[in-house]
Amino acid sequence: MDSVQTNERRHPPLRDALSFLLFPLTFGASLATAFWGIAAEVHRGLLLAGILGVVLLLITIFERVHPEHAEWNQARGDVGTDLVHLGISGLLVPRAVEAAIVVAVAGALSLLAGLIGSPLWPSSASLAMQLVLALLVSQFFEYWFHRLAHTVPLLWRLHATHHSPGRLYWLNAVRFHPLDTAVSVTLSFGSVTLLGASEEVLVVLSVWIAVHGLFQHCNIRLRLGPLNWIFSMAELHRWHHSPRLDEANNNFGNNILLWDIIFGTVYWPRDRTADSAVGLHDMPSFPQHYLGQLASPFRWKAIEEEGQRTDSAEEASP
Repeated sequence: MDSVQTNERRHPPLRDALSFLLFPLTFGASLATAFWGIAAEVHRGLLLAGILGVVLLLITIFERVHPEHAEWNQARGDVGTDLVHLGISGLLVPRAVEAAIVVAVAGALSLLAGLIGSPLWPSSASLAMQLVLALLVSQFFEYWFHRLAHTVPLLWRLHATHHSPGRLYWLNAVRFHPLDTAVSVTLSFGSVTLLGASEEVLVVLSVWIAVHGLFQHCNIRLRLGPLNWIFSMAELHRWHHSPRLDEANNNFGNNILLWDIIFGTVYWPRDRTADSAVGLHDMPSFPQHYLGQLASPFRWKAIEEEGQRTDSAEEASP
């Protein structure tokens, strides 16, 4: 298969409309539900579970009926690994880190507010404006951590797990080494919590991040047009998973594209779409099971040597 596709596949008008409307309509409805749930004082856990349950059902359906790459719908022995990542990096680690931050930040927040003489967070602003501010702050720190994870070797050892799958579908949105997740959550959640963002702000921020992340990795043919300049959505994020470094080392924004725009790391070719080939470009022996990925940062040299032996064996075979 060629590394790029020079022309878009032709689809009936209804399918083209689906490509453009599925994400913004679902995303907008999810945020609207979150705002309604907060006003109605719905339990945070029930609200998040209800929203994500509906979103996952829609994504699961449309991955089958309107895929970006049909071959990505074929399991490759990766579902079990991704389910473990879902439990640990998707649920356990973020909740544990968030709880620890709330305890640690409580005293520091009071101290900072006392020194400054006023609250740090504009809690009198509308919830929508507070959400925008929370996104700008949290995603600034996530952007730079993500970018450094692609350039600092020690951090790349943690982040490589996320780039290890050979296909993209909704479940590997949470394929992260738990240490990678812990640092990212600390920077993003910790920054807005330290500034004094309320639980309501954190709820709508969580909805944005969760729904966006699931769509960002889904195997659905999505085309957002000018909305790509706001969201770091699948159409751009698939380039970030390219095995070619000149393509992959871009589009670092996890939930918004703003910081990529400001710091010049947007990659969006207009004449082609990202190919189905994704994954690590130079580590064919990177483990595909959870325990191997958990240990990978600590046995990096051995994995590299295994890959070199594999490459040599393939070159020597007739």
